[in-house]
Amino acid sequence: MFLVHCREALMHRQHAQTAPAKWPFPPIPGGGKKTPKLTRGAMLADICLVLVWGAMIPGMMWLGVAVGF
Repeated sequence: MFLVHCREALMHRQHAQTAPAKWPFPPIPGGGKKTPKLTRGAMLADICLVLVWGAMIPGMMWLGVAVGF
């Protein structure tokens, strides 16, 4: 039992040294240093989507009760 744990620990340590930082995903071309800017319109769209989604849950529950589920 102890030997199995030691072997697994050794395998994990060797894999961590040879694997890339974000394994199994390929590296981003250009180094990935540039972060995209989030525009005001994108933020507003995100907020609207969250509000609609948040209102949809109680609305669907209300409709379900009204129909008889």
